[in-house]
Amino acid sequence: MKLLSCLLAIGLLSSAQTYARDWDGIPVPANPGNGKTWQLQSVSDDFNYTAAPTNKPAAFTNRWKDSFINPWLGPGLTEYNAGHSYTTGGSLGIAMNRKPGTNKVYTGVISSHETFSYPLYIEANAKISDMVLANAVWMLSPDSTQEIDVIEAYGSSRPGEEWFAHRMHLAHHVFIREPFQDYQPKDLEAWYFKSTPWRAGFNRVGVYWRDPWHLEYYINGNLVRTVSGPDKIDPLGYTNGTGLNKAQHIIIDAEDQDWRSDNGIAATDAELNDDSKSNFFVDWIRVYKAVDSGGGNNGGGGGNGGGGNAGGITPPSGATSLRIRHSNKCMDLAAGQSNNGANIQQWGCNASNTNQNFTFVSKGGGYYEIRTKHNKCVSVAGNSIANGANVQQWDCFNGNNLQFKLEDKGSGWFEIRARHSNKCVDVSGVSQSNGASIHQWQCLGANNQQFRFQ
Repeated sequence: MKLLSCLLAIGLLSSAQTYARDWDGIPVPANPGNGKTWQLQSVSDDFNYTAAPTNKPAAFTNRWKDSFINPWLGPGLTEYNAGHSYTTGGSLGIAMNRKPGTNKVYTGVISSHETFSYPLYIEANAKISDMVLANAVWMLSPDSTQEIDVIEAYGSSRPGEEWFAHRMHLAHHVFIREPFQDYQPKDLEAWYFKSTPWRAGFNRVGVYWRDPWHLEYYINGNLVRTVSGPDKIDPLGYTNGTGLNKAQHIIIDAEDQDWRSDNGIAATDAELNDDSKSNFFVDWIRVYKAVDSGGGNNGGGGGNGGGGNAGGITPPSGATSLRIRHSNKCMDLAAGQSNNGANIQQWGCNASNTNQNFTFVSKGGGYYEIRTKHNKCVSVAGNSIANGANVQQWDCFNGNNLQFKLEDKGSGWFEIRARHSNKCVDVSGVSQSNGASIHQWQCLGANNQQFRFQ
């Protein structure tokens, strides 16, 4: 198998050495704004671990899935294939080869479990492949109507491809799906020129998504492009006046684009069989949220790329209640039951209701047990990592599904993230009702996933 030979030739490396993130000491070039600082997000990944094309470790699967965000298999001649992403030498590899007996191209794709919203800085350090296929790091809303492209590049050394080999496409899209319509900026400045081909080495490319109407693009720490205002973001009104307001998944992939292959610019078998050409590498990707600067260790180190990922929220030392943002109700132990498996739900807040008393016990590293009035732990049932897994009461036993981190969302609100799954405590169905069950769900930045102390 071509991909296996590629891995053997390059050599998979272990990350068992002393751990230091590859971006440490590299400043975040964008300004988070007055009273804000950069908070590193846990999806950030330097790929300093061993991940074969199949059987990915938790360091990968806690952040990424080995597929697109939905069943779509990609544009043009692309066919996304789960066996075409891997790590080697501390980098993510996205491989490309021919689907046997067809003109299709198998390519790798990974996508984040979590979605992210502004204000956000995302940056990847990547080396473009020597192919006519697109190499891409991008973001896309779950309904596929809003897109922000961090990297889109075509690095082929084939004669006639010189123009693309020296340019990085810095753009975004807003879509109407039915009937299909697509707006993206088409000015030449969207194609950033570099004197050496992008395939020649690693380059840092980042986007600051400041708000729904403002994007800034950075290359190797330098601001190279700003797109701002409704006339630049959505001049045709496809978002109905909201701009780029939807939370988005992060995607890393390679693609055949039909606007190229339909015009005869398609990957050849010889190119796809050449391991030195047909792999796109991402050394690291880092993601920061701009958060209020008053909240302790925020992970951004004042924008220096260092520090940990503590959420900046310190719980009270004694019992407290947890108000839920979307419903103004409180987290509650159903009927005050003492048995294992008793449901955690939402209920109208009542200061005298001890079913709503929770105590936070530090477990180190910014994680806490959340204990009920029976001194039992709030727990994700069955150690599940699935969306919809129930949140319940259970005997405390030091399991990661009983430990949570509080991630600052500003103005006193925070997410409660499960350690084992990196998913958020969530009120099912965004319900406003008493008795609505609380479960875990991928973090969306939504109000039914935000809490504050009473």
